[in-house]
Amino acid sequence: MGFKENLKEEMIFQDIKPKELSEKTGISVNTLRNYINNHDALPNIDSAVKIAKALNVTVEELVEGRKCKNIDCGCGKKLLSIYADLCENDKKSVMALLEEMKRHVN
Repeated sequence: MGFKENLKEEMIFQDIKPKELSEKTGISVNTLRNYINNHDALPNIDSAVKIAKALNVTVEELVEGRKCKNIDCGCGKKLLSIYADLCENDKKSVMALLEEMKRHVN
């Protein structure tokens, strides 16, 4: 996967819309949509750094993709897909459950 796919996947994972990312980075919504939808559109270094900082990932992760740790990539993608289809109320419930579970692991 390339930058476009990794950016799109990260935004889905974090449930962040182009408008919100635009507000965090100062990059126009149209420019962000070009990065997401246009195969040939790539940000300059400054924009890539702003996007990475706003998403709390590295530029390398946006370019190369996240390395799956402690979870099978296929399983992670399935979980993300299911989560993305949930209503907002259910998403909050899932997050609360996961945070509670994590609290008991540590």
